[in-house]
Amino acid sequence: MRLRGWMLTSLFALLVGAGLAQDEGDRLNLQGEINTRVQIRIAGRDSSRVTWFRSAASVDVTPIARERIVSKVGITVRTEGLPRPANWADLNQITKLEPVALSLDEAFVRFYDILPALSITLGRQKVHWGTADVVNPTDNFTTPDYSDPLVWDERRPVWMVHMGWEPIPALGGELGVKPIFAPALPAPGEWFTTKVLPDEEELRSFLVGEFIRQGLDSITAREMAALYDISRQEEMTLPGRDIRDVTWGGRLKSHIGVFDFSLSYLQGFDFLPTAEPVITVDPVRQHLDFVLKERFLSKRVIGADAAANIAGLGMWVEAGYSLYSDTLGKDGIAVVGGFDYSWSGFYTNLQFLYGNFPLAQLESKRGGFILGAIERRFLSDRLLARVGGVVDVSKRSFGLMPLLRLSPADGVEIELGGLFFSGVAGSAFGRLNSIREVFSGVRYRF
Repeated sequence: MRLRGWMLTSLFALLVGAGLAQDEGDRLNLQGEINTRVQIRIAGRDSSRVTWFRSAASVDVTPIARERIVSKVGITVRTEGLPRPANWADLNQITKLEPVALSLDEAFVRFYDILPALSITLGRQKVHWGTADVVNPTDNFTTPDYSDPLVWDERRPVWMVHMGWEPIPALGGELGVKPIFAPALPAPGEWFTTKVLPDEEELRSFLVGEFIRQGLDSITAREMAALYDISRQEEMTLPGRDIRDVTWGGRLKSHIGVFDFSLSYLQGFDFLPTAEPVITVDPVRQHLDFVLKERFLSKRVIGADAAANIAGLGMWVEAGYSLYSDTLGKDGIAVVGGFDYSWSGFYTNLQFLYGNFPLAQLESKRGGFILGAIERRFLSDRLLARVGGVVDVSKRSFGLMPLLRLSPADGVEIELGGLFFSGVAGSAFGRLNSIREVFSGVRYRF
């Protein structure tokens, strides 16, 4: 907390000081958006309920915009979910009754040409590595944000130092250092409930099985298990603040003709924790202690990507190989490749992914996915009709998201769409099989 507070205070002082030093005729560049959305889950043939409600207002300010220095500060105020007090004590907590959050978005200062062709950015920022849409196997810098199930590629800005160098148009490089680890933000509980700890009955059944394996009959085993006290808890360990826990990486980029390609190396941590159960049985005290130890595994990512645009056809391929320093991690490769193309008012995007899809992160096994979308604009581009989705190739489970977006005036968007999943047990979307939702929202950008 001290490091984060020091960084925020220093950055704020630099932004304010530089902003006050501007010429009187300079004007702040202000932009942002206001949006609200409601989702209704179709629970059954004759029932439905509101499952998700979100409103947000975001503002981005550019205090400094000069030839060799640019700064940015962004703030978002967001309400998420519906009031759900669980007990009497929750009635005294305003955040339980009015779930409102204030978050800092990008807030940085960028210096150009400190040395010839060298730029450096200090502060809270988003750094995108890779060329693919939605999933980037080479990117382990910017923290994913899974809190909105309708946005599969959202990222949260992170505190870091980023340097870019491009001495000639055909050659460049990047170097990034992120001193503070930030885990991924999961989906809200009212939208997707994840069971973390086993309940008491499941642990007692475990005891019964252990006693039977030791030679007791089933009746005696149940009687003995019923006498045990059972405790359950989680222990989550975040990466430390030592130098060895810093996330860092470099990227070498090149551009030849219509082709862009790069090689990269990153050393960091998984954004979601890996859990390891530890069960201790004390027969003397007749006590079972269950501890779920959760930690974020350290890994190295060796990556490569390439992209090209040939006759209006955009193509890309990106691959990252993850090497874990912990035996709980599974080394392996993730690859994504695809293309997009526009013709006669249509736009299509098709990709193949071997790896983990964002909404299927709880599945430990990598799999093959086909991602695609096709859209068409009408009414002088005021109306957009889009159908997108993802298919788990091996298990044939899928997710589908149709969308209609109307822009009646500049900056105004009205959306109506749906989110539907189908998946058998054991498939990537098996946990989401019951999701059948329709949503509507309004957004104003300024």
